[in-house]
Amino acid sequence: MKRILLRYLLVEQAVPFFVSLLVLTLVLFLGKIMRYTQLLFASESGLADLGMLLLYSLPYFLVFTIPMATLLAVLLAFARLAHDNEITAMKTAGISFYQTLPPVALLTGFAWLTTLGLSSFVLPHSNSGFQRVLLEMARSRGQLGLKERIFNDQFDGLVFFINTISPDGRHLREVFITDERSPETKSTIVAEEGFLVHDPSGKRITLRLLRGQIFRVGDEMESLQTIRFQNYDFNLDLDSFAFNEKNFRKRERHLSFTELRQALTSTKLDSKKRNKLSFEWHRRLSLPFACIVLGFIAAPLSVQSRTGSRLSGVVLGLVLFLLYYLFVSAAKALGKDGPYPPAIGLWLPNVIFGVLAVILWIKTARESPFKPILLVQRSAELVASWIKTRSKS
Repeated sequence: MKRILLRYLLVEQAVPFFVSLLVLTLVLFLGKIMRYTQLLFASESGLADLGMLLLYSLPYFLVFTIPMATLLAVLLAFARLAHDNEITAMKTAGISFYQTLPPVALLTGFAWLTTLGLSSFVLPHSNSGFQRVLLEMARSRGQLGLKERIFNDQFDGLVFFINTISPDGRHLREVFITDERSPETKSTIVAEEGFLVHDPSGKRITLRLLRGQIFRVGDEMESLQTIRFQNYDFNLDLDSFAFNEKNFRKRERHLSFTELRQALTSTKLDSKKRNKLSFEWHRRLSLPFACIVLGFIAAPLSVQSRTGSRLSGVVLGLVLFLLYYLFVSAAKALGKDGPYPPAIGLWLPNVIFGVLAVILWIKTARESPFKPILLVQRSAELVASWIKTRSKS
């Protein structure tokens, strides 16, 4: 009986898991393709570059879509069992709700190991490859691969914020640059617009800025210099970024798991650098653990809420994942810049949701309702009914 139940529940979970994983990954791919569509029109090799960028983005997508697919798979599987009264039939046959735990553990364990491998070993190399493609584009075609209205930090020591970028990527409006490449001086540059000037040798790119200001701050805030300009050439030496292996792999997200561990054991680190390394270390370990936490919450949650349709189950899963993601974002921000260590900020959401999962399992096994579920269920049903109404209209 146990083997039959194990196989049955594994099949029930496996189908929505792989379907959800495929759909969620395709959605992220489509979003990424829209961002890099301009590369197709930049030159004849734009399509090849776009393919490489998407390939290197795949591990990053999977690190986020696997936990969500795990949540949806368990949620939909147990929601169907509860809706068809199969959970009630199991209890009548003397099968405790706790006996459904092994198939959930197998799926969440598989998802956890896969995500852990991607986060710890594959993702650092894909991040490095992604940056190399962007830098090769800059070297060969004079493009920086910048995106509008976000902070672009693919160049070490530099952060770009551009309000508007022309389709060919060469004309920029409302430019903001922070330059921390020099340990003695930190510069902030603000300009109304700029133009990319390509060096035929491919060794550098000049960003010609118009009508702006430069703010330079000396070490330890001892001096401040303000410069106004009508024309200013901001030069990027591409060799120093892309082809110096020592400088290229110094960022935390590019370090392999072994390199990260070795860096943490160094006694020459200052507190700021150690905090960044510690944050990256715990981030790679805590994020995959979401597969286990969300998977174990989903099983009793679906039985408690008794969602009446797959759409309601999907909406409930999205609401739960959104709550988890918001909690993680807030805890990460406090752990990275706040008064307590990064490990607390990164692991606290998993601890809280893990405790919630234990409470839900106990409540469900004892057939005792968990009142906060009613609020989540009603919210999911309202959203599902609104989606149905919109689709009909």
